[in-house]
Formats: sequence, structure tokens, C-alpha cells
Amino acid sequence: MARGYDDDRVVVIERDESGNGIGMLLLGLAIGAGAALLFAPASGQETRERLSREARRAGRRVREITDDLGERVADSVERGRSAVDDRVARARSAVQTRVDAVNEAVDAGREAAAQARADLEQAVADTKRAYSDGRRAYSDRVRRHADDVAPQTDQSADGTAAEG
Repeated sequence: MARGYDDDRVVVIERDESGNGIGMLLLGLAIGAGAALLFAPASGQETRERLSREARRAGRRVREITDDLGERVADSVERGRSAVDDRVARARSAVQTRVDAVNEAVDAGREAAAQARADLEQAVADTKRAYSDGRRAYSDRVRRHADDVAPQTDQSADGTAAEG
């Protein structure tokens, strides 16, 4: 089953194939040393001195190559680390952007809820006031109507009806 990978989620560190150079160098040195011994027209002492010189030279060359290889490996590791750090920083930035957006949405929701509550409380107060005004108006109308219908009698200061 084939999987599709998102390139943004995969970190690839390429392998530098120059590591084979050391093996080939050592093989070449060994073959060269063997050939030099077989075809050497010089005496044993001269051959030993030459081999010693060549061995020192080969040792210096091997140290140079290993130093160079070490630098290349360190550079590759640093590039890989830098790439990972860059991706982590971008991911953190994206997460922080989303967190900020969510926080803004929550704040906006709270403000909208507070405004809706204030509007609802105002509507309830207006409704109560209108209801109270309506009851007062109704009571006043009923009282006026009752006063219009009731017989007209004069009342004295002591509360007794005056005869007329």
C-alpha cells in the first residue's frame, strides 16, 4: 500500500558518498607499495627508507582526508540540525498564530455574549416598564370609568353624605 507523504513533514539528510575515497586511497596505497617492492631496483635500505617516507606521506594524507571528512560530517550535521530547527520554529509560529486566533475568537465571543446579555437585560427592563405602564393606565381607566358610573354624592368633611 503506497503512502503519500507531505514534504513539509519529512526531513531528509543526504549521505555524502565521498567516504569511499578513503577506502580507495588505502587500496591504492597498498597496491602501490606492493608494486614498489616487487619492481624496486634499489637496495633494501633504500627501499625501507622510501617505504618509510611513503608511509609517513600516506599517514599525513589519511589525516588530511579524515579531517576533511570530519568537517564534511560536521557540516552535514549542522545543516540537518539547522533544517530541523527551522521547521520546528515554523511549526511553533503556526501553532502560536492559531492559538492567537482562537484567543481572539474567544474574546470576541465573550464580548458578544456580554453585549447580548446587556441587550436582553435592557429588553426585559423595557418590557417590565411597559407592562407596569400598561397596568397603571388600565387601573386609571377602570377607576375613571367607575367614577363616571357611580352616583354623584357630596361628601362632607366628616365623611357623611349631605342631604340635598
